[in-house]
Amino acid sequence: MTIMSASTDLVARIGENAALPANRPIDRARRITQALLLGGSGGVVVGALLNIQELKVTDMLLLVVPLLVVFMARFYAWHIMKPKPTGDPIPVVARTLATSESVHLRQVRSASSNGLLVPVVAQPVGGLEPFRSVIMIQQTDPSEPLVDPEVGTLLALQQVEPGLGELANIAQMTPEQEELMEQLRRRPRMLSNRAPSLPMRRNALERKPTSSAIEFWASTAVGFVAIVAFAWWIV
Repeated sequence: MTIMSASTDLVARIGENAALPANRPIDRARRITQALLLGGSGGVVVGALLNIQELKVTDMLLLVVPLLVVFMARFYAWHIMKPKPTGDPIPVVARTLATSESVHLRQVRSASSNGLLVPVVAQPVGGLEPFRSVIMIQQTDPSEPLVDPEVGTLLALQQVEPGLGELANIAQMTPEQEELMEQLRRRPRMLSNRAPSLPMRRNALERKPTSSAIEFWASTAVGFVAIVAFAWWIV
């Protein structure tokens, strides 16, 4: 029988104890371009309202040009730029853990995806040290309610970077994963649920630490002021 973790807020604890700031160049590029687009969008509205009497149709079109440039920069940062891993992915077998946090608290909803955060303990193949992490179970049908996987469910995943706790789907289960999964079914106690948590990077738009919040809101202000000033200049 699988030994369950005694923690009552496992997702929150793992997330906070193992959070690295999003300070890579790609993280900063994503944060800044998103903030510039947010501020610039507000600047277009305010700039147009303040100069509604003087702005011509051609001026309105011209006012949108800087925003389109920022939008293209944001698209490049979020959809074309790829983070550079520090090593090859490592196949792991992860086991879901128990937590008292409700499904509602663990829901993640965004424009691109919906899912449920689930705590796991992962055992890399090759005898490397196990670790705890949090994965997101994607919601395939938005009309269906989010349901927790059964505690103790075994999943074949991969550790995205050595030394970090981020896990992702793997294209095909390796023979080593199949063997490890069978061993864990027979001897679940060989993988402790109290393994340490590895660091995971925060999302680029999280306002933690304070430096990330300052960078985001400062970029938002720059985008807003620049577009409003541009509106005054073109009339």
